[in-house]
Amino acid sequence: IIKGWRDELLTVSGSFYDEDPPLLIERAAADHLGIQQYGVHLNGYIRNPDNGTVQMWMARRSDTKSQYPGMLDHLVAGGQPYGIS
Repeated sequence: IIKGWRDELLTVSGSFYDEDPPLLIERAAADHLGIQQYGVHLNGYIRNPDNGTVQMWMARRSDTKSQYPGMLDHLVAGGQPYGIS
């Protein structure tokens, strides 16, 4: 059984730029089918004013997430569903 159903379609095609994808699948099923997924990620960095070192902000996923609960994560991230331009 696939957990975390999102009602969000992903494109399955041979190219990221296909205008007319041959197949659309539910996002939650992509990992189970070995489908390559694309996403957008944002990380945050600061320079420590006391010693000048560069430090990275870290986020932690909710323990209730269906994928990788409680793990470290990007500050902002999201998959690229079908129909986004």
